[in-house]
Amino acid sequence: MEAAGSNPAESTLLATKVLAGTDLYQTPLANIVSFPKVMNIDRTGELKNRTWWWWWLIFFLKNRENPDRTKQLMILWGTRNTEFVEVNDIPWRKRFDIQREGNHLTFYGMCSSWFYDGSRMMEPFFADQGTMTSDWNEEEGALVLKNDNTYSFAKKGDDYIISIERPGLEVEMKVSPWTPFLSRIEPTGKTYLANLGYQMHKIRGSRASGRIVIEGTETEEEGTAYFQKVRINSPTSPWYWGVFHTESGCYVDYFMPHIGPPALRRSYGHQSRLDWGERTLSKGWQFYDPSDGEFHRIKKISMHKTYENDLPTFTLRGREENRSIEMVMKAYSRACWKVKQPFLRYFSTYLYYNEYPVNVVKFDFRCGQKTRTLSDLGRFVGNCEHSWGMI
Repeated sequence: MEAAGSNPAESTLLATKVLAGTDLYQTPLANIVSFPKVMNIDRTGELKNRTWWWWWLIFFLKNRENPDRTKQLMILWGTRNTEFVEVNDIPWRKRFDIQREGNHLTFYGMCSSWFYDGSRMMEPFFADQGTMTSDWNEEEGALVLKNDNTYSFAKKGDDYIISIERPGLEVEMKVSPWTPFLSRIEPTGKTYLANLGYQMHKIRGSRASGRIVIEGTETEEEGTAYFQKVRINSPTSPWYWGVFHTESGCYVDYFMPHIGPPALRRSYGHQSRLDWGERTLSKGWQFYDPSDGEFHRIKKISMHKTYENDLPTFTLRGREENRSIEMVMKAYSRACWKVKQPFLRYFSTYLYYNEYPVNVVKFDFRCGQKTRTLSDLGRFVGNCEHSWGMI
């Protein structure tokens, strides 16, 4: 358990090495991670056809007409060191290798998005590809994909500015600091064996505001955002993941990568005879409670799924020492990205990457005599991921 801010000395510690089997997900880390690591591409020990880099943002935006259906906007910039993949049947072919000159990178990538507007899922909201650049100094920088359209993620001062310009669509969002704990850049990751594993730099929570213009119709948007920059350096196995905010500044996430029969699935539908036998590679659930500044973690967790109207309800349970959690998350929409990559001559591998806007319908956390429920914390906004297949 990490007590955020309770020890200034501990809050300036940074884990600089990940040993095999060591999980940075559970380590107290400092707010001294440099911004350049977010903008840079680490190619150390990369694996041919198996290393991904991506920058991923999700916005939880207020739906004043129906507060129980929070709007959600996901935007991703990414590249992969493979020659060819298909994303939702859209072919992507790497035109050239990553080029570096000082604090400037040029590479070929893709920018894609989905948007749940409060009543319908627009998937994809857009999907485009082209030459991407990343430029930075110690405090500011910009990641941009530009062809006839522009997709920009830039840091200016304390804010991040997201700007999308393409025919029929404009997105202008400002991501601003929320609290010192939520809005710092936090490193995490895990090495499973040799170079196999993942690295991440994330910003747990920020305030977000801006506008979205679709075919001339403009809406003003306000809410919160979560950001992560990820490098995966291994075959991508199935996973469960989720992230959640409350208006008061609570934060929850969990991550459960796993192997087993679900890695062999090749279908879009939720029901499958291969949906069993999951063996987790690592697991952890985290909860930051701003009322007392405590950061709780439970590693011994399990996930159970049921389906209603072809949408899942996820039930997460965990218990460790004097802490326990039961959390029930009911999906109200779905976005699915099918990623296909050639393997050998006649075969391809597939990953079905599903993201579900959800309502948290139960939250029961206990730590000794302390309890926290929805009546204490208020309404959560959040998203659950569930993937299957492997590439």
